[in-house]
Amino acid sequence: MNRTISLPEDLLKKAEELAAIERLSLEEFLSAKLSEQFVDFEYLKRPAERASTEKFRAALLRIPDMEPGGCDSVSSPSSSEP
Repeated sequence: MNRTISLPEDLLKKAEELAAIERLSLEEFLSAKLSEQFVDFEYLKRPAERASTEKFRAALLRIPDMEPGGCDSVSSPSSSEP
C-alpha cells in the first residue's frame, strides 16, 4: 500500500542525509525508523498496561522519608549568584 504524506522540507532533507549515511533509500530509512518507534512504543506500553494508581502509591509508601544524601540532593541557587 502506498500513501502520500507531507513533511516539512527541513525534516525531509535531514532524513535524506541520514538515509544516505546509512546507504538506504529514503523509503527504507523512513520505514525502518517508523518500525523502531512502533517497537519502542509496544515495549513501553506493556508495563504501562500493568500499572495502577494503587501500585504506584504502595511503591511510594516504601520509600523512606528522609533527606537525600550526597549526590542525590539538589542545592538551591544562592541569592548572591546572578
